[in-house]
Amino acid sequence: MNDINLLDETFDKNQSHNYHMSIQTGNDGFSLCLLDTIRNKYIAFRHHPMDKSDHNFEEIISIIQSDPLLKLPYKSVSHMLTDGKSTLVPTFFFEEKKEQLIFQFNQVQEDFSEVLFNNLSNAMVVNIFAYPKAYFAKIKEIYPNLKAFHRSSPFIETLVQNSAKWVTPKCFVAINKKEIDIGIAQKKKLEFFNSFTYKEHTDIVYYILNIIEQFKLSAMETEVYISVDLENHDEIFEFLNNYLNLIKFIHPSDQYTYSYIFDELQLTRFANLFNLALCA
Repeated sequence: MNDINLLDETFDKNQSHNYHMSIQTGNDGFSLCLLDTIRNKYIAFRHHPMDKSDHNFEEIISIIQSDPLLKLPYKSVSHMLTDGKSTLVPTFFFEEKKEQLIFQFNQVQEDFSEVLFNNLSNAMVVNIFAYPKAYFAKIKEIYPNLKAFHRSSPFIETLVQNSAKWVTPKCFVAINKKEIDIGIAQKKKLEFFNSFTYKEHTDIVYYILNIIEQFKLSAMETEVYISVDLENHDEIFEFLNNYLNLIKFIHPSDQYTYSYIFDELQLTRFANLFNLALCA
């Protein structure tokens, strides 16, 4: 994918103090979007592809420091990494200052990482995850009020919000470069969430069908909402259609409006980024 630069004509750099900026970094590139909090409308989107198989944090910092749009003073800034593991804990059982102990009990913490957490009010859980320590310190230096998130936080909050009107359980699937996130919810109750590492498209199908079967749901009758943050998203959708009967798309939240500049952008691919503001 080439660089994408979309900017609504109503954007005003002198009004940046009324804008919320969401940033996403991962193996597939660097992306950002701007939300005008006065009009509750998204007015900008940028994507810088990165070819390297792993994070290049120096390149990301260079992008941030060289892009005039990223240097403006914003009302608030959210940042999300698209890889890495997380651990969910019911809010009732969570004790602050013990997040590192909980994370290490469930995941392997790298020596150079810092453990953080998100309170997910809709799902009534706390999401514990890790960020590279040096990178987190640098980006906090650039944006002192920055809030850090795991990619599963907006995924889970969006799933639970949407499930308020679901009489029967429905499944959400977010496919990233190396991992997939799968969640099941109904009536604002998170029934299941987990992340899985995959190599082939057949692995994705296996995990989805296996979880649907565990919940005694029908692969032919269960609505499965998909988003694919990859360039070969059409190929993956076509493959999944051979095994799932009711595939739908995860869309950005209807709590916001979206500029016409996004008409040609496949919003489902970046739905998680646009939904990050729900957690801010």
